[in-house]
Amino acid sequence: MKALIMAAGKGSRISDKISGIPKSTLPLDDGTPIIRRSVINMLEKNIEVVVCVGYKKELIKEALKGLSVKYYENPFYSITNNIVSLWFAREEFGNDDILLTSADIYYPKEFLDMVADSKEALSMIVASDRIDSGDFYFSVDNNGIITEYGPDTPHEKRSFEYMGITCIKKEKTAEVKKIIEEYIENEKFNMYFEDMVISLNMQTKEKIAFIDVKGHFWREFDFYEDYLAILAHERRK
Repeated sequence: MKALIMAAGKGSRISDKISGIPKSTLPLDDGTPIIRRSVINMLEKNIEVVVCVGYKKELIKEALKGLSVKYYENPFYSITNNIVSLWFAREEFGNDDILLTSADIYYPKEFLDMVADSKEALSMIVASDRIDSGDFYFSVDNNGIITEYGPDTPHEKRSFEYMGITCIKKEKTAEVKKIIEEYIENEKFNMYFEDMVISLNMQTKEKIAFIDVKGHFWREFDFYEDYLAILAHERRK
């Protein structure tokens, strides 16, 4: 398996609270940057790690100093979304299973085993216990097809919150790479990697394994309060 970590963005919702550093470099209670903890967990699982950088790239690289990591740069990070970062890293879509994730997620390492063990060509980690307090929701019908998605999904239709990790098995990577290239050719620079998987599910009825991590602690830290919750969890461990 190969992981592509999206770490190019500025993180505008939290940036004014953290003195102009990438939020993924915020330290845990032992001083380890959050992104470093994630990468170490991946490397311990023998997952090859690729990081797409942009904003304050030198600080990301410093946080990962000494680790076996490959980098790609998205110089247009301030005016594009992560589909452009994936385009710069598109040569990585080859003969490996691909794990797509954002750098601003704190989660236990067993989540990596969950996606690795999935038998479906596409899988996404979701949480059915976060439909009241999440940020990005899926409404899924009885056939496993996404019918609505996004932050504005009506509460009564929410099935899960999307956690931020997607796995693409190697038999599907060539198709996904083609979609990335088509998005860029059609100047869809504001798309996210989730859009590709959602499109495959909704339009072609490609099945997704929705891996429910209900009961586990994890956080996507868009706000400073999320970071404080992570620190509190670390101290309770």
